[in-house]
Amino acid sequence: MKRNTIIAVAAAGAVIAGGTIGGVALASGSSEKDQGTQAAALAPAGQSESQVAVRDDDGDRDDRDEDRTEADAPAAPSTAYTQVTALALTEVPGFVTDLDRDRRDDGTVVWEVDIFGDDGRWYDVDIDEDATQVLRAKLDDDDDDDDQQVIPDAGIDIVEAILIAEEHTGAHFNEVDLDDDGRHWEVELRGDGFEHEVKVSVATGEVTQYEKDQDDD
Repeated sequence: MKRNTIIAVAAAGAVIAGGTIGGVALASGSSEKDQGTQAAALAPAGQSESQVAVRDDDGDRDDRDEDRTEADAPAAPSTAYTQVTALALTEVPGFVTDLDRDRRDDGTVVWEVDIFGDDGRWYDVDIDEDATQVLRAKLDDDDDDDDQQVIPDAGIDIVEAILIAEEHTGAHFNEVDLDDDGRHWEVELRGDGFEHEVKVSVATGEVTQYEKDQDDD
């Protein structure tokens, strides 16, 4: 998961499903949230200028991630990610960009959620395995600027992307994140001894790329 601050850039609009993507979220927090699936539709379409969220990797956290093994995918289909996303947004209103289900060194499974908050700042939220309790909600105040990420103001949200990827592959969700330019959700799934990687267009919900490899974990 990345770390971010905010810079402003112009972004062009794109027509989708009877509506328009106007670029990216405004840092001022003048956005709307759709609490239905993710409560994540941001500023209205057609704005002339937009905000880009800049996230930067924290070396300490990277070291921790390298030492931690990834959680096994659920043995049966699970929509816990829907509950996780809703609970995280209750704690920190905003736009979910990353969702991970990880097994810690002590064997516990934790959902890790990255949120670009309505206040224009980044947050890390940890949810327990059963998606019933917020274990931690922390402001991500890393000031490095190595990596950029655009926050779309409309289109397919993170939960919709997972559902599309699961339907396309028949596998079970493991992790997902928004790519840096804010155009695709990158979803990793597992099932039947394979690891599936699916790219879902934010603008249209179409699967634009699909890879299937033997799961060696």
